[in-house]
Amino acid sequence: MECLIAIGSSILRKITEYTVEPVGRQLGYLFYYRSNIDNLRNKVRELDNRTTNLMHQVEAAQRNGEEIEADVEDWLCKSKNQSDEASSFLANEGQIGMQHCLSSSMVSRYKSSKKAKKMKDFVNEIQDGDKFSKVSYRPILQNSVENKGYESFETRKSIENEIMEALRDSSVSAIGVYGMPGAGKTMLAKEVANKTKDEGLFLQVAMVVVSQTPDVRKIQQEIAEHLGLGLDEENLLIRAVRLRQRLSKEHKILIVLDDIWDKLDLWDAGIHFEDDQKGCKLLFTSRSLDVLRNPMGVDKNFPIEPLSSSEAMNLFKKMVGVRAEPADFNPWAIDVVEECGGLPIAIVTVANALKNQGLSVWKDALRQLRNSSPTNIEEMSEKVYSSIKLKAKSLLLLCSLHEEDARIRSENLMRYGVGWGLFQDLDTLDEARDRVNSLLDNLKARCLLLDGSYAFEDFSIVMMHDVIRDVGISIASNERRMVTFKTAFKLEECLSKRKLTDSTAIFLRDRDVDNHIGKLECPELELFLSPQSTFLVPDHFFEETKKLRALDLSRGNLKSLPSSFFVLQNLVTLCLSRCKLGDVTFIGELNNL
Repeated sequence: MECLIAIGSSILRKITEYTVEPVGRQLGYLFYYRSNIDNLRNKVRELDNRTTNLMHQVEAAQRNGEEIEADVEDWLCKSKNQSDEASSFLANEGQIGMQHCLSSSMVSRYKSSKKAKKMKDFVNEIQDGDKFSKVSYRPILQNSVENKGYESFETRKSIENEIMEALRDSSVSAIGVYGMPGAGKTMLAKEVANKTKDEGLFLQVAMVVVSQTPDVRKIQQEIAEHLGLGLDEENLLIRAVRLRQRLSKEHKILIVLDDIWDKLDLWDAGIHFEDDQKGCKLLFTSRSLDVLRNPMGVDKNFPIEPLSSSEAMNLFKKMVGVRAEPADFNPWAIDVVEECGGLPIAIVTVANALKNQGLSVWKDALRQLRNSSPTNIEEMSEKVYSSIKLKAKSLLLLCSLHEEDARIRSENLMRYGVGWGLFQDLDTLDEARDRVNSLLDNLKARCLLLDGSYAFEDFSIVMMHDVIRDVGISIASNERRMVTFKTAFKLEECLSKRKLTDSTAIFLRDRDVDNHIGKLECPELELFLSPQSTFLVPDHFFEETKKLRALDLSRGNLKSLPSSFFVLQNLVTLCLSRCKLGDVTFIGELNNL
């Protein structure tokens, strides 16, 4: 009997499951029509809010140049499609809802309620799938090395081909390119790097400037950025370990170390390839073959010689235009090009200076080129010095005072220039800013300055070729009595020997907080620029600088302004940004600010 009861109960459950419950659900669609419509409307509102919030994150990431994760884009697409479909459905229901009530169209209400319930369930599924570990990622840069203005010369094609062959040789791990300043080493290295990328020889190319005073942290950072590697550590050795570990995973990468002056410990910098990484290479450029051979141990080195006479003339004519063609100009063009010594940077600089100028300007330029005195800068060609000197101006000299490979903000140049009195014919800072930008564009067009701006920056940045900077420093020192110091110790040494009594401008960059300077015995000083320096400033520091017109102590080690500040009545520009100062009310007594 109990067995029969159990069987009967089971049969009843099945009957209920297949008949009563489905009927109940179907009737529920009819009875809960309004509830299902309202629930869908609320869920769509929640979905739209979540979509809007996520889109804000996406837009912020895209503004930072980041790529959006695929699952995020897929979710946004599904969310939009479902929201559009549900909104259209709800809008339609709103229009015919009254008809449902008046006509008691139970079939129509049943269908709409059922559809609303299914849509709500699908919206729930979409909302449950929005748990993302991250919205975006920073892509590894794949762009080629910019090499604007590169000229291909016949005499250098063989060297270029030999460098390419060396890079293809699995037994060669390092290649060097050497030559005098201005010969075109950097541009040739960039051209080779781009060709190897196009050929598929390397998947990645990272190019960094080493310079005379290498900044290992900067070198590490620039290589890491090319690899998409974040280096957050402060310790240089730990950063080097992380960089070596990352490079060990590469199979086809070329690292170009441009402008190397002396030994650079690659291991300590984090630049190292294992023996089995045959597809990974180093390419160096240097002024010295000895540096490449001995401390760096480069396998193969290639010289970059000055241009031939015909190549030099062709480059000059291309840059200067039709002016070099007439019979009365041509003899002078030949002499001018000869004075440039076959160096591309000298030829381009002089040609830009003479473009669209009359014959008298050409004759005067040649006299200046021939009469210029040689400079004592190591390896600097007299003819490079004289050709660049032709167009050197006050703004260019201000740039040359900055440290090597500095990214120089046009805004700072404007402030210094206004203080120095370069723009006395202008009335407003906006006018001065326009003048500076115009002058910088002119200097960049004449290859005296380089564009150092990034696409995401909203201000102008310029940089200097090291040859131009060397020349600028020489001109500034010899003709304008403008000097630059790397340390406060060197400045103090010159002050103690009274070597700076006629100096008009001093640029100091010192990060040693223990350094002290006594007094600036510089009665002719008009500019003292020391941003980011940390030397201690004593109270009597400015007592003998009454002619000072521009002063920059931004980010300096200042607790208060020295009492000698009162003598700076001629001061026009004062930069104290990011200085933690106390009472500064007496600055108001400096009437020219």
